[in-house]
Amino acid sequence: MAEVDSELLEPIRQFLNRGFGAERRLAMLEANGDDSKLWDEAAQQGWFALLAPEDDGGLGMHPAELVPVFRLFGERLLAGPMLEQMLFPGLLLGAVSGQSRDGIGSRLQAAVAGESRIAVVDPGITTHFQQTIGSLDVGSGRLTGSLELVRFGAEADEIVVVARDGAEPVVALLAVDQPGVTVTPRPSADPGARFARVGFDVALQDGDVLARGRVGAELVSLLHAWTRVLVAAELTGIARHLLDLALDYIQQRQQFGRAIASFQAVRHIAASAAQRVILLENFCEAVAADAPSLSIDELEMAAMTLKANAAESARSAAEDALQLHGGIGFTYEYELHWYYKRALALRTWYGDERELAVAIGRRMLSSSGASAGV
Repeated sequence: MAEVDSELLEPIRQFLNRGFGAERRLAMLEANGDDSKLWDEAAQQGWFALLAPEDDGGLGMHPAELVPVFRLFGERLLAGPMLEQMLFPGLLLGAVSGQSRDGIGSRLQAAVAGESRIAVVDPGITTHFQQTIGSLDVGSGRLTGSLELVRFGAEADEIVVVARDGAEPVVALLAVDQPGVTVTPRPSADPGARFARVGFDVALQDGDVLARGRVGAELVSLLHAWTRVLVAAELTGIARHLLDLALDYIQQRQQFGRAIASFQAVRHIAASAAQRVILLENFCEAVAADAPSLSIDELEMAAMTLKANAAESARSAAEDALQLHGGIGFTYEYELHWYYKRALALRTWYGDERELAVAIGRRMLSSSGASAGV
């Protein structure tokens, strides 16, 4: 894994060193993650093809190999629809291996090549607020409903939809310009993402459905697990950068004729922050290393646990960094401000530490009850 990480990471790191400086990053964040030039550059370098099978023009990599990439994205605060474009088309192509290459398969191949943009409409981004954000239902072959929080929905060409037909999960791929699909841009407090409300009143065709029933449930579990793992990896990178930023600052900031890093109270805060960040990094690496050998159920549990830890640790790292910086950390122009806002936005995406603690507890109780014959 280390050798593969180096071969994959170095070209991306070098690209960011050359072409993604502070001014360009600020412009991207002020535009809520929009940078069409970066999109074109990422497509040309094959970022979107990393997970796609080789028969579909990809490299056939395992999703775990994206973990260090998303940690790097977090460190550099590279935003935009990278998660949607780098994860979903590659994973979904495996689900349409038996379907016509002239249908969904060819549309996903276009996304892998960067010729079309993918958005994901999934009520699973939260369980606490599902009544607020909306729902998606399939009945009598018709998809209806809406969802308030869709990242880059207004910029997408294709939408991956996760809905339910009664108790049965349904995963579909729809074109944004299809009749019955409505997209309304929404304000965004996330500097790394634009949002839209997406509504549906569409008759589903057989060629629109990727999976349903048991296969659909497994696919949804896989998509949720890897989304949580990669968001956690991004939060890990954010936490590391915030820690490094704070440590550099307290060694330079002078008070009473010496660096504030020499004061015991400051050192305690820094030491506690470093401990949490290092533990999170180790946890992230462990999940990435173990993931290829885990069952779907095990991967789901590992992903929820990692995401919960990352949500809490990244928020804590941001707040510690703010305290160590003093008032300068709250200024609009200072980079800490942007990292903090991004950490808060990613913290809640597919569950924060409180929401996931409930989900983990329910899963553990259910598993204990099953094993005890309850």
